[in-house]
Amino acid sequence: MTRELIDELISISKQKNQLLDKMCKFTKGQREEIKKENMENVDGILNKKDAIIEKINRLDVSFLTIFSQIKKDEGIEDIAELDINKYPNLRELKEIIRAISSSLMAISLLDEENNKIIKEKLEETKMELRRIKDGKKAYKGYNATITGSMLIDEKK
Repeated sequence: MTRELIDELISISKQKNQLLDKMCKFTKGQREEIKKENMENVDGILNKKDAIIEKINRLDVSFLTIFSQIKKDEGIEDIAELDINKYPNLRELKEIIRAISSSLMAISLLDEENNKIIKEKLEETKMELRRIKDGKKAYKGYNATITGSMLIDEKK
């Protein structure tokens, strides 16, 4: 029974790893679109990443449900307490979980880099807006429109 449940965990973990690989590719594409300042494409990529995250969340719920069942059936608190000789498929599960952790770390680093680039672009935009605002003030100061009547005092 437990062996079959571990096989299900392996299957779920493989699916999760495939989704994380897609997410990594989207995150790399997102960086390129940010550099090009193509925010419409960035928004589309973010929507795709959100859909992947929802799928991963559903897989995580399934994983935790099965994992809880294994812990209950075997009377353990941690998966490390299971005997690898009795359940040889645990090795494969641990390898996939290691790959998932690696993918998550890579995505996290890419997202940090993307956030840094976005902040730089935002700062550049703020500076440009400040220059435009200062230019408008200067323009208004030199090209003030005169409204109403004006009295010119002549010397007699």
